[in-house]
Amino acid sequence: MQANLKKTLWFFTLFTIAHMLYTTWGFLQHGISMGAGGRLFNALTWVSYSAVYVFISLIIVFLLARFNRHKLCMISAVVLSSIVLLLVQADLMIYDLYNFHFNGFVWNLVTTKGGMDSLGGDSNTYIAVAVSVAMTIALQALAWFASTKLARTAGILKWRYMAALLIPMMLGERVLYGIADVQNNAAILDSAYSYPFYKKVTFRSFAEKLGYKAERSSHNKIAVNNGRLQYPLAPVQFSNVKTPPNIIILTAESLRWDRLTPEIMPNSYALAQKGLWFKQHYSSGNGTREGLFGMFYGLYGSYWSSFLHAQQSPLLMDRLQALNYQLDIRTSAKFSYPEFNKTLFAKVPLSQLHEASDSLKPWQRDELNATQLIDAIAKRDKTKPFMSFFFFESTHARYEFPESSIIATPYLKDVNYWGMSRESLKPQIGELKNRYTNAAHWVDVQMGRVVASLEQQGMLENTIIIITGDHGEEFMEKGFWGHNSSFVEEQTHTPFVMWVPGISHKEINRLTSHLDVSATLLPLLGAPKDVNSYGLGANLLENSVRKFIVVSDWHSISVLTDDMKYRIAYLSKGFDHWQPTDAQDKPLPAGTNVLANNQANILQSIKNTSQFLITKDTNK
Repeated sequence: MQANLKKTLWFFTLFTIAHMLYTTWGFLQHGISMGAGGRLFNALTWVSYSAVYVFISLIIVFLLARFNRHKLCMISAVVLSSIVLLLVQADLMIYDLYNFHFNGFVWNLVTTKGGMDSLGGDSNTYIAVAVSVAMTIALQALAWFASTKLARTAGILKWRYMAALLIPMMLGERVLYGIADVQNNAAILDSAYSYPFYKKVTFRSFAEKLGYKAERSSHNKIAVNNGRLQYPLAPVQFSNVKTPPNIIILTAESLRWDRLTPEIMPNSYALAQKGLWFKQHYSSGNGTREGLFGMFYGLYGSYWSSFLHAQQSPLLMDRLQALNYQLDIRTSAKFSYPEFNKTLFAKVPLSQLHEASDSLKPWQRDELNATQLIDAIAKRDKTKPFMSFFFFESTHARYEFPESSIIATPYLKDVNYWGMSRESLKPQIGELKNRYTNAAHWVDVQMGRVVASLEQQGMLENTIIIITGDHGEEFMEKGFWGHNSSFVEEQTHTPFVMWVPGISHKEINRLTSHLDVSATLLPLLGAPKDVNSYGLGANLLENSVRKFIVVSDWHSISVLTDDMKYRIAYLSKGFDHWQPTDAQDKPLPAGTNVLANNQANILQSIKNTSQFLITKDTNK
């Protein structure tokens, strides 16, 4: 390696570490730093992990430098370091807004058809991304130019000088984490989660050999195994149904419970005053995948991968098809993201899966789908039962609506994702929420059109109607925006209105779940009332009181009771230091016995995660 090239790489590495430290500053700010130990851990991890990200990006460059290929080294160094810097910057934005790092969920989002479209970015977002990419590449190119200039005049530079500074920092944060793990120090353990791809180190066994009893976390974990499915547990014996009911399920993206008011959603509210209004209803997930999976299968989101791998359709859809239902399945998003064409609707012919054109705005897609559904209902074969599932997209960020739907002002005119952070959102969050309110109003207009058409055709006498959301949406009431980040009320509590012919109006305040939808519909289609062989839900039309319900995300479940929420990680995907809260997401007071009192519910929920898999039960 030429001396000048070696020195150029030394300076370039130093400049890139400085650039990375600037980029990762947000992770340092996120780190919980209670006490001197926490602050020291965060400072050491911030510097050492920034250096690690840089060295990983330059491994190929170091190898090329041995062949003295100066130009190739320059291009590789600028391009590869820019890619890693941009990936870390994108990860920081994801973590800041949604409280998780680049993971399987994000990879699925990027690689699955319709995934990126689901984010709702507009042209301004893509322009901002392009500008950020150009600036990062320009800064790295400038760093290389400056490094070559400095290399010509610099004396002897030794890599060991850099190592002498960084290695003690790396060892220091490792030791601090290991000690924190032994002591169960939440300040440091939770801080580590702030840094992407943080690798844990534990000293528990070593400490116990020295006679120090490590404090064991009381957190349970779930062993998730993509084993063969045993669904249902036994063949379901269906009885004959003389007159199967028509079923209409109207589900809006990100629709939370408190939007169901006479001002915001007058049509849905009017139906709630006639039918069943479940006021303590929760989605089965804080994201679309788990929310709709739970609704159709009656199972926790932890089963998603197994069903996707097997492309196993839900018993509910199988029964509808066996009864020769006319199906009209509509979405204003994509059936490929999440992969509902391989799960919920795996056996539904493509001719019955309707996606609105991407050339239309989300509110236009909702309007067109409503028009086409109304037309399909009018032209249906009246000798056969009819079932429709309609997924509305207007209430997904960026929250789209026409001028005719504006009821909340002022509202944010533009939503630019790139560079967005919680700090930048704070002064605008009220206006952003007004966009959401206007979008919810527009969705309600379309739902009202569908319900009105059913009433005009006299179909309410034999049609079940469900109005709900796939999950909720937070506007920083508990610290985050959107969904998929936690199990707080705003992200999981959804409206749920159900019209059932012959049942008078009731307002139900007991705990209910999306898991209960299939457990309610299947008995009406001839399934046994005992749902235990085909689901984990309960029949909404019976007055059984639930001891607990479960909400899932990509890597954990949350057990909800009347007095507690408790989050449990999957062994293969999750982090493990979540603390239980009360039902309204507030920290539990010191000395509380709520966790101990709910131990049976927690253990049952863990057992339920493997009930429908042919796999060894590792939780016994």
